Amino acid sequence: MILEPRNRHILVIPEEAEPDQQEERTVLLPDNYRSPQSPYVAVRVVSAAPDVSQLIISGDVLIVERSMLKEVSFNGSIYNLVLENYILGTLQSEV
Repeated sequence: MILEPRNRHILVIPEEAEPDQQEERTVLLPDNYRSPQSPYVAVRVVSAAPDVSQLIISGDVLIVERSMLKEVSFNGSIYNLVLENYILGTLQSEV
């Protein structure tokens, strides 16, 4: 089953940040400890609703606020959506 976004939403896949390569240290932390995350996340566009006003194509990498990413779980599948208003920028590869 494929979700087709509507109402100015964009279907995206969050890009996972690579873990820092640091030397091994033994530090005891609480079980519920989560390392601080950036308030922003890079996402790759899968598809966009037909009424999105910006030129966004599949494969584009966007920067959005992490809190604006909506995770929708339906029939065992997880979809990530973001409203076009919450796009902060597009990452361009250097040539």
